[in-house]
Amino acid sequence: MNILIATTNNGKLNEFKKIFNFNKNIKLFTLSDLSINDDVEETGKTFEENAAIKADFYYRKSGIPTISEDSGLEIFKLGGEPGIYSARYGGEGLNDLERTELILEKMKDFQTPYRGAQFISVICGVGFKKEKIFSKGLLKGYILDKKQGLNGFGYDPIFCLNNENLSLACKSIDEKNQISHRRKSIDKFLKILIKDRIV
Repeated sequence: MNILIATTNNGKLNEFKKIFNFNKNIKLFTLSDLSINDDVEETGKTFEENAAIKADFYYRKSGIPTISEDSGLEIFKLGGEPGIYSARYGGEGLNDLERTELILEKMKDFQTPYRGAQFISVICGVGFKKEKIFSKGLLKGYILDKKQGLNGFGYDPIFCLNNENLSLACKSIDEKNQISHRRKSIDKFLKILIKDRIV
């Protein structure tokens, strides 16, 4: 079975490849493999809506079953921010470091019990059966009061798992990938494909 992973993020692609490589009958394609350079505007108001928009769009472009993923960080005391805007929080001009600094500033008056947060990953698959397939993975934790670690990317240096005191950026990439929200959503998605005998 040929499947398109509709992302240009190499980290995401590698996570999919590691989990899907159990079945030699599955061949994963990237957007660049199929010479698809079109962008799609993410106009949804939820992770599910944005994942579906991307999966629909690239399924129509490619003609093969397509998987898209939308993910981000939700901080409870900030009303779920940055949420679906995680990659562009604070404006398009900010980089990862500036976005983490912005969150640390917004959270500076909250003590540890009130710094709860979660990473969320939602996958949408189109073209596998009549209806869309969705799966979701969560990684629960809290926001640290300062950055830690040099691994990972995005908000990893300020996010810590519950019952731990070191950030995700202090873990190796392999350690993080074993527990990540994306790993959980990919695992769930694959289980659906196996249960429904699609793969």
